[in-house]
Amino acid sequence: MMVQEGLGVSILPELVLQGTNYQVDLKPLQPTLYRKVGIIKKDDNSLPIASKYFIDLIHQNINSLKA
Repeated sequence: MMVQEGLGVSILPELVLQGTNYQVDLKPLQPTLYRKVGIIKKDDNSLPIASKYFIDLIHQNINSLKA
């Protein structure tokens, strides 16, 4: 809200602004920044089924997710 009112700036992931009604200008950072995300699990047997599907989805799409 402060950015919208011209009282500041913010560096946020693009996803944060999806589905919001904020009236702000988006500017890309140069150089482009990326972050690494890791998945840690105890063992496959203790994972909820949704987590198993999520990990499978990541493995299937890992090449398209890389910068």
